[in-house]
Amino acid sequence: MPLLDLVTSWVAVVSAGGDATARFRARHAALLERVRRQAAPDRTALPLLPHGLLLDLAVRQAHDATTLDALEHVERAAAALGADVPHTTVLLAQDGPGESMLALPGDPSLVVLSLAQRTDATALSLAKVRGQALLTRWSASEGASPLRTVAQGMVWDRWELARTTRLREWLYASGVATHLAAAVLPTLAPHQLLGLKRGELARLRERERPLRDLLATEMDHTGLGPLLRWLIPETPAGLRTTTTQIIPPGAGNYLAWRMTAERVERVGLREALRLEA
Repeated sequence: MPLLDLVTSWVAVVSAGGDATARFRARHAALLERVRRQAAPDRTALPLLPHGLLLDLAVRQAHDATTLDALEHVERAAAALGADVPHTTVLLAQDGPGESMLALPGDPSLVVLSLAQRTDATALSLAKVRGQALLTRWSASEGASPLRTVAQGMVWDRWELARTTRLREWLYASGVATHLAAAVLPTLAPHQLLGLKRGELARLRERERPLRDLLATEMDHTGLGPLLRWLIPETPAGLRTTTTQIIPPGAGNYLAWRMTAERVERVGLREALRLEA
């Protein structure tokens, strides 16, 4: 498993002080910029953890044999099921709010895991499998995603791509990624696969029909609004508000999981990852 541990090297330069951090950022400038564009587009540089408890926890996780073995195991299992696009897994000590995983198609393709926000092997494994699914969906040479050719010819930026990519594609990718995770990590309950609490999942089930009806009106819309509203759980409530209601966090990922179930069962994960949404 190609693995780039930027947590351990970051701890070393933070401890060294002086201009060591500047040299670290210069050495990894291209990678850090790719992550910044997705995780912190409002910042001029990607914020990384300073000295403290969170950084100590992150470096312990980066060295934990159970975690590293789990990541290697799920990578092989996901590849055997069809998520087999070559990539590098990057361990990063990102500071501040944001998503714990980023899938970045390109050269090289990356699955970036933020150890500041995921502190156990199971959660990291789940994020890793989802990342592999998304990379495969968006860059497999035989795939039908409208983002496949984009991923081969530009620096990946989903915020820009959202302006011209229908919500349908983002939903489909999320749904199939959840089904892949369920196959690779069969002991996880649905609420764990979706990053929800049991009660949150129960409430989404109760509201599924009206939420589906509302989602149907936006499936073919483009723009940042639909993407933020439905598929970024960290989006503030104000941006998840429509003219009639507030979209619950995780609603889009839940509906995507439900709506892709029939296709995954019918054609299998490998084909589902590559078919048109």
